[in-house]
Amino acid sequence: MEENKISNFKTSEDVINYIKNSTFNSKDMAYREIVIQNEKIHIVYNESMSDDNTISDFVIRSIKNSFNEQIFEDIDNKIYDLENEENEDKKITLEEKINKKMTKLKRNNSKEILKVLDNLENTITISKVKKIDLQKEDLFYYIFSGFTCIIYNTVIYVVSTRADLDRSISEPTSEKNVKGPKDAFNENYSKNIGLIRKRIKSEKLVLDEEKIGRRSKTKVGLMYIEDIARPRLVEYIKEKIKKIDIDAILDSNYIMEILEDSNKTDFPTMISSERPDLVSNMLLQGRVALIVENSPFVLVLPAFLMDFVNNVEDYYQKDSNVTITKIIRYIAFFITIFTPAIYVALTTFDQESIPTELLLSFATQRQGVPFPAYVEAFLMIISFEILREGDFRIPNIGGSTLSIVGALILGDAAVNAGIVSPIMIIVIAITTISGLMFNDLNMANALRVWRFMTLIFASIAGLVGVAVSLVLLIVKLASTTSATKPYTYPIAPLNFDTLGKYLIKRKNVSTDTKRQKILTDNLTKYKVKE
Repeated sequence: MEENKISNFKTSEDVINYIKNSTFNSKDMAYREIVIQNEKIHIVYNESMSDDNTISDFVIRSIKNSFNEQIFEDIDNKIYDLENEENEDKKITLEEKINKKMTKLKRNNSKEILKVLDNLENTITISKVKKIDLQKEDLFYYIFSGFTCIIYNTVIYVVSTRADLDRSISEPTSEKNVKGPKDAFNENYSKNIGLIRKRIKSEKLVLDEEKIGRRSKTKVGLMYIEDIARPRLVEYIKEKIKKIDIDAILDSNYIMEILEDSNKTDFPTMISSERPDLVSNMLLQGRVALIVENSPFVLVLPAFLMDFVNNVEDYYQKDSNVTITKIIRYIAFFITIFTPAIYVALTTFDQESIPTELLLSFATQRQGVPFPAYVEAFLMIISFEILREGDFRIPNIGGSTLSIVGALILGDAAVNAGIVSPIMIIVIAITTISGLMFNDLNMANALRVWRFMTLIFASIAGLVGVAVSLVLLIVKLASTTSATKPYTYPIAPLNFDTLGKYLIKRKNVSTDTKRQKILTDNLTKYKVKE
C-alpha cells in the first residue's frame, strides 16, 4: 500500500477512489450507498466472492434498522428556527450562524453514525465483523476473500459475506477405503479444520496461521497437539514456512516441494492425504499437519517410508489379517521395482541360474521375437505407463474400460505379431499390478523411476547390475530425511518395538499404550484398566 497517500485520506470518497484506481475499475467490484440524514455510508464488495443475498438481507438491512431517525436533529427545522430568532449579535450574519449550526449538527450526526457502526458486531446477525486500519491491514485481502467493506469517513468495517464456492463434504476419491469413515477434505479451509477438530476435541490441539504468496495470500494452517508434538519440530516447520517467498500458492503440493528436506529424492517425504481420520491419527502420534487454503489435500510431516506401505485402514481390521496384508505389500514393493530387471538379467546374462526346463520354456516362447529381452521390457513398460496416464486423464465414464480394453488388445496383438513373448506380458502385468497397491501418486512415480533404473542396470550387467541398483536404492533411502527425521525409521535407526508394531504385526489398539519416541516425549497414551 502507498502509506503516505493513504494517510492523506479525509473522506469516504478518497477511499472509494483509491479502491477503484487500485482495481483498475474491475467490472466485478460493486459499490453501493446508504444515505442517513444526508450522510453517506459506502458499501464495497466483490460480486464474484460475495453473496448478494447475504449483503442485502443482513448487512444493509441491519445497518438501516440500527439507525433510529429520532436520534438525529432535523437540520431544516433548526434553520427555520434560526431565521425567526432575533439576531442579538449584529456582527454575525444569519448565514454564518446557520452554517455554524449545520456544522455542529453534522458533527453530531457523524458521532452517532460512528457509534452505531461501532456496535455492528452486535447488530449484524452474521459472524466475523471487524474494524480495520487501512494503513496497517490489507483492505484488498478482505475484499477478495469475500468480505463486504462498510466505509464511513475513512473508517472501515469488514463483514464476512462469502459466497459458497466450495464442494460439499464427499467420499475420498484417491484414497478409497472399505472400512472406516467416508468423509474427505475439500477446498474449504474452515471445513477441513472442522473435520479434524470433530475427531480431536481437545484444547491442546493448536492452530497457527500464515499467509503465503505475494499475490494469492493463501492461508496455511499449521496444526499440532501442544503436549504431544515436539516444540523443536514445530518451530522448525514454522521457520521454513515463514521463509517461503513466492507469487502464489495454488495447491498444497507447492508447499510440499518447498518444505521437503531431500528435494533430490524421488520418494515422497511428506504425506498428502484427503482423509481426516488419517491426519487425526498422525497428529495423535506427534506429527504436524499443514492445511492449505483451496486444497483438498492436507500435508503431514515428518513421514517415513513405512507410512506409505502401511494404511490407516489397518486399524479397522483384525491383527492377523493386517499382518498378512502387510507381508503382501512388502512383496509387492520389491516385485514392482525388480521383476522386469531380474527377468532381463536371467534371460540375457545369467541363463545358467535358471533351471533347464524353465530356460527351454523361455527360449521356446521367445522364438521368433526380433528384439532382445530388455527392448521388449522397455517397450511394454512404456506402453503400460501410457495407458495408466491416459486412464488418469480420461473422464471417469469411460476411463477404466478404455484402459482395460487397450491393455488386452495391445498385449494380445503384440504377442500374435511376434513382437514380444507371452512371458514378457505376464512379467509386465505382475509388475504393474503390484505398483497399484500404493495409492500415493508420488510413491507410484518413485517406484516407476526406480523400475527403469534397475532395468537399465540389469541390461548392462545382469544380476550384478540388479545388485548394484539395490545398493543404490538402499543408500538413497538411508540418506533421505523428512523434517530432519530419518526416512527409513524404524529400520535405520533400528527400533525393535516399532519395527514389530508397524512393519510386521499391528499391535491391538486396546493394548497399544506407547507412542514413538522419535516423534514425541509424551510416550504414554493411557493405562490399560485391569
